[in-house]
Amino acid sequence: MTNNEARRKKRLPASERKKVILDAALSTFVEFGYHGALMDTIAERAEVTKPILYRHFPSKLDLLLAILDQTGEELRDALLLPNPDEMDWHTSIRHSIKAYFGFVANSENGFRLIYATDLNVDRRVIERITEIRNGIIDIVANLVGSYTNGTIVSAQEIRILAILLVGMVESTVVHWLNNKDVEDIPYGIYEDNLIRATASILSRIPPRSR
Repeated sequence: MTNNEARRKKRLPASERKKVILDAALSTFVEFGYHGALMDTIAERAEVTKPILYRHFPSKLDLLLAILDQTGEELRDALLLPNPDEMDWHTSIRHSIKAYFGFVANSENGFRLIYATDLNVDRRVIERITEIRNGIIDIVANLVGSYTNGTIVSAQEIRILAILLVGMVESTVVHWLNNKDVEDIPYGIYEDNLIRATASILSRIPPRSR
């Protein structure tokens, strides 16, 4: 098989090629950081030429923004309840926490990128990350609000509670990620403890009349 034949055989539809490039860029950003990641490395890992890479994404910043958009959407989709009207509040808590951990376990690089420390590279990047994290708080606040007596607990108090709960989950997940290779603690135990802690906190909130 000639080189040209091999290239034709490996040619992918544009949508699939774009996904391959995004996956290669994500692993490169997480491994080397945004500033240390090279477009040459991304092109090599995606098995494309640099002209093809730049045809899909004109710059490294465009790649980063596309990854953040994709990861943020996947995380938000994971947290949305499938049938919220059919769940009691404790079932909703269990679903949300397990969905969050499940997302991180299956999309570790995406989660690490959102919480990377060297992404203060452009206003648009900061805005995307802020939007993702605020979006998670919005989902949790809406969930808590749907089970809370709004005549007793204000919307502002519900949002602050959501911020506290999201912060607790985020810090726990980050600890698990950073220590899972040295601790013999499966993430299921982290999940169970988070579910109990969250349920304990929310059990003290005046419930909405059903």
